[in-house]
Amino acid sequence: MRTKVAVATAAVLLALVGCGSADDDAATDPTAEAPSAEETAPTDAMPTAPEPDLEGLPDVVAVVDGVEITREEFEQVYASQLQQAFMQSQMTGQEVDQDQLKQQTAEGLVDTQLLLAEAEARSIAPTDEEVNAAAEELAASSGLGSADELFSMLEQQGLGREEAMDELRLQTSVEQLVADEAGEFTPADEDIQALYDEAAGQAGEGGELPPLEEVRPQIEAQLQQQHESEIVQALLEQLRADADITYNL
Repeated sequence: MRTKVAVATAAVLLALVGCGSADDDAATDPTAEAPSAEETAPTDAMPTAPEPDLEGLPDVVAVVDGVEITREEFEQVYASQLQQAFMQSQMTGQEVDQDQLKQQTAEGLVDTQLLLAEAEARSIAPTDEEVNAAAEELAASSGLGSADELFSMLEQQGLGREEAMDELRLQTSVEQLVADEAGEFTPADEDIQALYDEAAGQAGEGGELPPLEEVRPQIEAQLQQQHESEIVQALLEQLRADADITYNL
């Protein structure tokens, strides 16, 4: 069984992958809009994020089937989540609700533990080659030139190379779990056309999309992601229903 710290760091790595994928989707997704001036403003021109409000946070934030998620693990992830939420709030104008964000963070950590436990129950064990490939993919999606650059960045954030590889192994096991649960998937032509037509409608008269065949791979990838997201949510609903979960927030 993985160490308790693995829950937090695996969640962080999964979040890193999500951020990288989102950026990549924005560059290729025909429905994506150009960033606003606020989004592209220099970082030093942005207001400072609030300090994490951790007063009264218990030593054990949640328990999942007897596995404790500690305050220390929670704090590692929450700091990152608060920063992301604050950046989004600058675009939406809505103030960050830290109580709500703390609950969401705890639920995310619980979900991560449930997925890791399910992967282990299915004897999913990524090979070294698969983990190395995941490191290269994560580096590329994060705008880095190599896995070595990725590990250097993580080391600056306090995560050593060996520990990062362990967490990448966990991340890869979750990805393989999702693939195992999702099975083979081929987007239907009508779904591809519908998403393209939706993008064309959003573009309006002032915009013009490339021909469908040029953006078909990106649309297929988006539909694949939607399919996997639905599969994960359905799996998590089942895992939550079968698990013994206690939140102490």
